[in-house]
Amino acid sequence: MGRVSEIERPGIAVRTFYKIGERMFGKVPTPERLMAHRLPLMLGLGGLYSAIEWFGKIDARLRALLNVQVAALYGSPY
Repeated sequence: MGRVSEIERPGIAVRTFYKIGERMFGKVPTPERLMAHRLPLMLGLGGLYSAIEWFGKIDARLRALLNVQVAALYGSPY
């Protein structure tokens, strides 16, 4: 299976999402790089994740632990 290439010249929306992801996680997350190939998908999921992050009822530290636990259960790197 081939590797998904980086966006060569990302637009303003993609660069903005990259900066947000970099600020939150220290580097641009891989799912964000993959979604950059489909801007409507990136915008929709970005809105969903933002709503969960900013308006969610779960404490931010607990949410981060849950994300790591779910990634470990499914055997995916986080």
